[in-house]
Amino acid sequence: MVETGEDDTRLSDDDAVAAAECLDFVEQRMRGLLSEAQEAFDADADEAKRTETVPPIQEDYQVLELKEVYLPVDDKQFEDCEATTAGYVDRVLLNHDRTYAEMFDWKFGMWPVEDAEDNLQGISYTLGLFRKFPTLRKIRFFFKQPLLGVTSDHTFSVEDVPALYLRVQTVVARAREAKRAGDFSMANPAVPVCQFCSRLGTCPKVAALAIKVGQKFHPIDVPAEITPSLIQDPAQTALGLRLCNVLKVWCDAFKRQVTDRVLRGDCPLPPGQRIQEMSKREIVDQAKMKTIALRYITEAEWQQTLDTSFGAVEDLISEHAPRGQKEATVKEFQQALLDSGAVRMGDKFSFLRAVAEKKQKQ
Repeated sequence: MVETGEDDTRLSDDDAVAAAECLDFVEQRMRGLLSEAQEAFDADADEAKRTETVPPIQEDYQVLELKEVYLPVDDKQFEDCEATTAGYVDRVLLNHDRTYAEMFDWKFGMWPVEDAEDNLQGISYTLGLFRKFPTLRKIRFFFKQPLLGVTSDHTFSVEDVPALYLRVQTVVARAREAKRAGDFSMANPAVPVCQFCSRLGTCPKVAALAIKVGQKFHPIDVPAEITPSLIQDPAQTALGLRLCNVLKVWCDAFKRQVTDRVLRGDCPLPPGQRIQEMSKREIVDQAKMKTIALRYITEAEWQQTLDTSFGAVEDLISEHAPRGQKEATVKEFQQALLDSGAVRMGDKFSFLRAVAEKKQKQ
């Protein structure tokens, strides 16, 4: 939606508002650059008139907007790829004389990203834009996370390029070497990086952390001689699978124990967590549920949802509802099911849920 500027009925109202917020944000930044361009044109026009020289041309003071632009940081550095790294940034604005630019990357997830000043993705995009437009002297990069209410930005200068480029090259070289030689000696398991790493299942540093937990929790099933390299051996994968089962039991037990203690008031709520209550719905009368559902969706659409969950029906209802009434329409449907006796609510249960920490950088 942010890319096209057109609404999409499949989006919830909250997601649509988040997308609109990003569009408004970049439009606001565009207005600032357009105002600066007009001021520069007026000043040059006045100077030309005063000195009786050739007046400037308005078209030479245009602000350039780019969407989903591909930005490699360098030329081909390795035999098997086109650049050290590259990617597509969401939006770019370049001022009238191409000496200053603003870049925007939207993050619609619920996990905060690293601040723009130290974010390697943003740094790589910045290097790519400096390369694409050699006249640039400064680039201001924005990460906007509307669902978290967080905006992070940092201004990079062309003088920063050598240090930033060396940093990116070092990270990429280490990753390539680890993949090529299986050497993860420089790896440092950390949240949230590991969750998004494609090497998570084969990284011996992460495996060592899991083994340590498994041996303390269930030493009988996790022998002392197990090592990260051993569980990667095809002949010994049974040990790794056994470790998976042990860790799953430990994770479930730990969450259950902490939740019980918090709910009983025996310990404070951990930072970054909140208590949430919910009840599972049970279908009592499917015929009644169908009658109510057909107020919102077609017979064919209803048939498509029969092998799925409540969510499939509610997604279709939300998609058909007018913008701004999606959530209310789904709640209306849910209440109608309860009022008619088509469904009933099971017993309530409580659990802890992570709350993303908000970081604001002005």
